[in-house]
Amino acid sequence: RIDAPHLAWVLEGLVEGEVRNRITVDADTREWARVALDRMLTIT
Repeated sequence: RIDAPHLAWVLEGLVEGEVRNRITVDADTREWARVALDRMLTIT
């Protein structure tokens, strides 16, 4: 879960070029996560 202050903190970091709370996963998980996201975002 995220609240407004933490969302603002993360977004401010992105504006400053800093990635906060980066999550890293192995290549296989990353690939299948991208496939799932692409499927969810595909407009049909």
